[in-house]
Amino acid sequence: MKKSVILLAIAGCAVWALDAVGTMKQSAELGYIGTTGNAQSQSLNAVYKNDYRYDEKTDMHIKADLFYGEKSGTKSDERYRLYYDVNSYYSDELFIYGEVSALRNVFSGYNQQYNLGMGLGSNIFKDAKQSLKGRAGLQYRRSNYTDQPHDNFHYLKGGMDYIYSFSATNEFAISWNIIDNVEKIKDYETVINFGLKMLIVDQLSFRAGLEVRYDNVPPAGKKKTDTTTTAGIVYNF
Repeated sequence: MKKSVILLAIAGCAVWALDAVGTMKQSAELGYIGTTGNAQSQSLNAVYKNDYRYDEKTDMHIKADLFYGEKSGTKSDERYRLYYDVNSYYSDELFIYGEVSALRNVFSGYNQQYNLGMGLGSNIFKDAKQSLKGRAGLQYRRSNYTDQPHDNFHYLKGGMDYIYSFSATNEFAISWNIIDNVEKIKDYETVINFGLKMLIVDQLSFRAGLEVRYDNVPPAGKKKTDTTTTAGIVYNF
């Protein structure tokens, strides 16, 4: 039931975006792997992205995704995320950003996690083949845990996004982010994402991704490292 609700919410974002005015790029990704027989398992991942430019100096980005898994009829993975950011450009190179995000992942110890941040960014370089973008700022986080009292944190944040285009339709992307608690330097978290997208035909592409997350002070009883591998078909519109 919950999977259906999240899929409907992602579809709803796409329908809402059809009414927006401006320059827009959207994509919807769906991946599924299932086995039967001696081993019974299934995993589902779905992603919706919306990149919208209001004018020459302002753009925004929305990303909603889910990951769900079962083994022998028992739920083994469940993660829901929503991310939104707005960028305002002073020049082609320099911009300020604001971002909000939400997470639910009980398997990693979070009933809910909310983030609010802002800072400065720079388009370090960009040409026909590749681009590199950097960000630095402050982030506020509220974490509602599954097995311990909720808590609020303030972090310094940094990150970089690199894209290499093999052609007009095929690309490799890496993003890296790190946050560090301003009061407890040992409380830091870093995430790196790898993605490879290749055109199949017209507006359909195949995408494979790997996310590695390291939390040096994880919720009680949880491991420090989480990895997620995904593969799916992407529809661009």
